[in-house]
Amino acid sequence: MIEREFDNQIDEIERVLGYRFADRSLLLTALTRRSFWHENRETCSDHNERMEFLGDAVLGLVIAEALYRRFPTDEEGELQKKRAGMVNRAALARTMRQLGLAHCIRMGKGDEMSGCRDLDSILADTLEALLAAIYLDGGFDRAAEVIQSHFHPLIEESAANKVMDDFRTVLQEKVQAEQGVTPHYEVVEEWGEDHRKTFVVAVYRGEELTGQGVGKNKREAAQNAARDALEKLGAAPDH
Repeated sequence: MIEREFDNQIDEIERVLGYRFADRSLLLTALTRRSFWHENRETCSDHNERMEFLGDAVLGLVIAEALYRRFPTDEEGELQKKRAGMVNRAALARTMRQLGLAHCIRMGKGDEMSGCRDLDSILADTLEALLAAIYLDGGFDRAAEVIQSHFHPLIEESAANKVMDDFRTVLQEKVQAEQGVTPHYEVVEEWGEDHRKTFVVAVYRGEELTGQGVGKNKREAAQNAARDALEKLGAAPDH
């Protein structure tokens, strides 16, 4: 059953997403973090981690198709760059903030006290879970419609070359031009289960630590490290 206190938020959430659920329990699960489920196992039946996995796949496919159709002359590499700029953690978190649904996420007391509600990772993961809930409730076409409506501005930004750049490429070109060296990356920390690891990657210019980044895979962490380095060098691309 839908919990009574959550029932008061449903209309707001559905209005923001632009989708009305037939099975509102899917929406409840999509907004439930493992930490909340762990603290409320007697009344909470599930959390959203499996949905995050599914939502990531649905989102990736919808965005890939949208870019494929929007940019018919782009080569594979260009399409990959555009997609990477739209579905990485920072971009998803930014979209989730624009939706204004962070206050609806159900998380444990410890996470709440630690300020996790505004973490990019949690916002991005929750958005993926919400998209999975729509897919499970209404099918692929309805999920695609919702995704396209909320990500359309980013697709159009890509057309105007305003989408997030490939930070590693930008950093390499800058450092090679100015210092004649190639930045190198190292994984300095990792944690989590094998299927849900988080990585910390550092980027160096020679022996000098230039930036660090966190990601759910090594590639994303390296991109975020390069972005951090560019910001510290005063050369972050305009996105």
